Amino acid sequence: MNPNHSTNFSSTSHSSKKQKDATKSITDAPQYQGLTTLLIITLAALLSGCVLPHHPEEIDICDNVDDDMTLCHFYPSDTPYMRSKISERAPKNITQKANDPMGTTWLMDTAQAQQALHLPQNIRLSVGDRLKVNVLNGEEFSGNVEVNNDGYIYLPYLQPIHAKGLDVQQLSAAISKHLVEEDFMLKNSVRLSITPLKWAPVEVTVSGGVFEPGQHQINKKTDTEIIDDDGNHSGDQASERSIAAALRASGGVRPDANISEVMVIREQYSFKLDLSGVIHGYPVPTMTLMSGDHIHVPQHDYFDDALARPSQITVPGIRVFLSNLTQPASSNSQSAVDTDATRFPYGTRLLNGAIAANCVGGAQSTNASRHLLLITKNPLTAEVDVIERSMDSLIRNSWVTGMNPILMPGDGIACYDSRVTNMREIARTVTEILVPATLLELL
Repeated sequence: MNPNHSTNFSSTSHSSKKQKDATKSITDAPQYQGLTTLLIITLAALLSGCVLPHHPEEIDICDNVDDDMTLCHFYPSDTPYMRSKISERAPKNITQKANDPMGTTWLMDTAQAQQALHLPQNIRLSVGDRLKVNVLNGEEFSGNVEVNNDGYIYLPYLQPIHAKGLDVQQLSAAISKHLVEEDFMLKNSVRLSITPLKWAPVEVTVSGGVFEPGQHQINKKTDTEIIDDDGNHSGDQASERSIAAALRASGGVRPDANISEVMVIREQYSFKLDLSGVIHGYPVPTMTLMSGDHIHVPQHDYFDDALARPSQITVPGIRVFLSNLTQPASSNSQSAVDTDATRFPYGTRLLNGAIAANCVGGAQSTNASRHLLLITKNPLTAEVDVIERSMDSLIRNSWVTGMNPILMPGDGIACYDSRVTNMREIARTVTEILVPATLLELL
């Protein structure tokens, strides 16, 4: 063994030991420890600023708006939220337009007349209606017919007869006229009967205080109903050609609807119906609709909570969008925020939605101070409002309408954890950063 090599190895080992001792002395120095502590505090502060939720301030959401706050739609935790035509936070010098019972619809004018519900007595035929025509002593002219797209029916040996828009009596007179004019039968000997076999789907329009105004098709039967119908009967109930069916097809009436003065407009006639009995339980007038009818629902200037419930003229249920990342769950799926948890009966209030999102409950010391935001569209103004609520305040004021508002279709609820829970997450994040760094330093 080379003695010089041994001397060099010993010298190298001694030098390496000196470097480690020097590094250790620097690491153990108070300045280095203070720097490490400062780094940890700075990192925690940065994470706290990013993660720790604070109570949303009005200036944070309503930035760059006028002092009167008319353009802002944020309601902090202690501000009641009442849906109305004009926000209670708007300046008092703003005057509200007079409420026109017909809104902006063009269908009502002075030339239209108010007519009793029993006139006209017969429903006018629409495309797709099926009829059974039976001519006495004229079986060769009889048969089952359907009104085609052009509005005509076809009977054996007769010219096409226009039927769309006629009632059964008028169509019977038209068939009799054709039989006489074509010399098939004598004028006084014509006897026939017309029996409706099936009422077809019809197109109606709905406007006013409904969630989805526009043109809708009603009385459309499903494939199962068509298969189950053997057709071995004379007549059709046409239960879905009703006012209630038309209102359901348009999303149901809104809570600002005036259901005591619903208007049905048919050509030059108008009909006024009081549908309050659907909600309050007294008799309700009925009317079979036909193609081209227009239904208008007048609106109030206020939000009627009594209308926010399932009924024949309101939507049975609503879909609400929930976001909940509270502990101990780390995802929405683990928080049970699924399809079933986001579907509620119409009339559900904010606290019930928060309970469904698992925003309520848990350890009192860590979970009681949660907050949530409700993002809702005011049906009276068609504007989006943001409502912030503390869970403690929401539970204490659960019976106050302004503090615990009714949820509307398409609303969104976002839950935020408490400060204690978020501080725990910050500590966990700092640990996850420092432990790997320490291990790497030891290596």
